[in-house]
Amino acid sequence: MMKAFHTIAIPHKDILEGRLTMDVFAADLWEVHKQRGPAEYKDADIFFSKTYLTEGLSNLLSVIKKRLAGQGADPIIQIQTPFGGGKTHSLIAMYHKAKEWGAKRAVIVGTGLSAKDTLWGILEKQLTGKIEKLSGDTSPGKEAIRELLYSNQPVLILMDEVLEYATKAAGVSVGKSTLASQTIAFIQELTEIVSALEKACLVVTLPSSIIEHYDASAEKLYQQLQKVSGRLEKIYTPVQEYEISNIIRRRLFSRIDENEAKEVVSGFFDYAEREKLFPLGIEPNEYKKRFLDSYPFLPEVIDVLYHYWGTFPTFQRTRGVLRLLSLVVYSLKQSHNPYISLADFDLGNQEIRQELLKHIGAEFNGVIASDITGKTSGSKKVDMSLGDAYQGLGLGRRASTTIFMHSFSGGQEHGVTMLDIKRLATTIGNPASVVAEAVEQLRGKLFYLHSSADKYFFNN
Repeated sequence: MMKAFHTIAIPHKDILEGRLTMDVFAADLWEVHKQRGPAEYKDADIFFSKTYLTEGLSNLLSVIKKRLAGQGADPIIQIQTPFGGGKTHSLIAMYHKAKEWGAKRAVIVGTGLSAKDTLWGILEKQLTGKIEKLSGDTSPGKEAIRELLYSNQPVLILMDEVLEYATKAAGVSVGKSTLASQTIAFIQELTEIVSALEKACLVVTLPSSIIEHYDASAEKLYQQLQKVSGRLEKIYTPVQEYEISNIIRRRLFSRIDENEAKEVVSGFFDYAEREKLFPLGIEPNEYKKRFLDSYPFLPEVIDVLYHYWGTFPTFQRTRGVLRLLSLVVYSLKQSHNPYISLADFDLGNQEIRQELLKHIGAEFNGVIASDITGKTSGSKKVDMSLGDAYQGLGLGRRASTTIFMHSFSGGQEHGVTMLDIKRLATTIGNPASVVAEAVEQLRGKLFYLHSSADKYFFNN
């Protein structure tokens, strides 16, 4: 008998207690700088205990540390996060480390500023406590900036959401210019000064996705900001896709007994080998390695959330995945499941259901109730008809939940093959062919279940 996953991968206290509001997963550099928000972010010890240091982030921190110590390294860094996630987290890591290294910190977050603020005024106030030499609405020029930064070395400047600020500043006239144009002039001067100083480092983030830009004038501003910061910067990506599993595990679980995890994964591996359940196009040993990396989640849990649900513009990949998985872990904390599959997502749980419906529409409430979770749903009928040996396993519901989770994406990809349904919906200890039998029965009993080519999916 395999152990329950939550006795092997011990969830963090906030997960076990159900403190799962979105703000717990919403990193905000400005809030941290103001000493507000969840302890997960503003307390350095708690922050690093729940943060998986990716290769990219470790590399970034070592580059900044060298720069602030006057040992060369890149003066201007731009962060890009193509997988949606890691940007703000990386900035907060730098913010905490800079203090540890004895450097001064300046934080400029566009969403926290109004058009009455100037970037140079904010910079001077944070480093000296007052706005004196860098006042006014026109960029102060290189000499004034140099004097401020030179006397406050080592100094780390973190700039986030600059485009948001520049968009607001475009509405402020400064003589025949605008505050946005002055801001771009300032950033150009700032990058030149930081590059010339020994112990100064500037980290800038710009959105990598066109969706995040606002209108034609914002697009023009974006191009100008890219051009200005791009002359001297080096671009870093703090998170690679293969590291996502580790980030999720570190955030959701306080510790994982790797030996116990290996036993579960090996047990599943032997079962999948006997039942011929491995996905096509991947070597069995490679699948085993991926499962070890993602345990207690089957690898497909993270794949489907990232590559199907994560393609919706409304789905914030890292934050959305963490929120949803934390709800799933919480809902299973009394279960005996040795691992978590997509079939374990309880669509009858209102919080889990709402997390999904916000991306696909409330009309799917009816689909879920009539076909999957309702007392008279087709899935429940199939559960009851599979024979005494399998009735307690809920294989009809597990199969239909697996199909539902594969049915939606912001792109073209949707649907799931019978092989994948069998692997994800089965429970170790019974022949996977029973899942195939359940799917055949579901086809005759579910109103909204469709199939095309070799894939199954829900459609309203």
